[in-house]
Amino acid sequence: MLWLVGGTSESRTIARAISAEGCSWVATVTTKPAVRLYAGLAGQVVVGRLDLQAVTEFLAMHKVTAIIDASHPFATGVSTLAIGTGLPYLRFERPETPLEADTVLLPDFDAVLKPEYLAGRCVLLTVGIKALPRFVAWQERATLWARVLPATVAEAIAAGFWGNQIMAEHPPIAADCERALWKKLQIQTVITKASGEAGGVAVKQAVARELGVQLLVIARPKIAYPQQTAALDDVLTFCRSLG
Repeated sequence: MLWLVGGTSESRTIARAISAEGCSWVATVTTKPAVRLYAGLAGQVVVGRLDLQAVTEFLAMHKVTAIIDASHPFATGVSTLAIGTGLPYLRFERPETPLEADTVLLPDFDAVLKPEYLAGRCVLLTVGIKALPRFVAWQERATLWARVLPATVAEAIAAGFWGNQIMAEHPPIAADCERALWKKLQIQTVITKASGEAGGVAVKQAVARELGVQLLVIARPKIAYPQQTAALDDVLTFCRSLG
């Protein structure tokens, strides 16, 4: 039984491919809406956030013998837990989007929490629900808007954002929709993560260039993956090697 660390569009592609190879799998996701990713496929899906105890119980319950990690590039917690099991492990890492000269790449969230990027500016945050509490202290010094997944609106409010500051949408966002939103809100700065094409970085760069908006991109966290690939063929080879 393979543990597919999922919740991404890539994980559905992988689930379909390994199913065709006859590999049994169980995917984990953090929200109930993410279960729809695997509709019509033969594997199992488990919903919930995992800690060390939950992972230990999960591995025993499902008799997991290997792991394919196709989680979000910023989901470092679950990746670290998966690596720590010591089971055969393969990381599927989506390619990064090349950044243009005018796009500012910052090493982490601490680097973006500076007056030169936030003070007095109208800022759109597309950074995920976990990062929102970092920006609450800037509410009185900047005009902040946050785009989050519909399933996490309540968490965004709990993190300190008002309902009228929150836009609930599923990515990817089309360029014309981004353009219309940024113009309507008079956005000056957009902060996003280096999530690749699935995160809409290329679209944001194009719209930022057109409108003269400052785009700040948070670099991916660095993790020493035991094995890593961006090729589906490598995933299939990994599955076949397990016998």
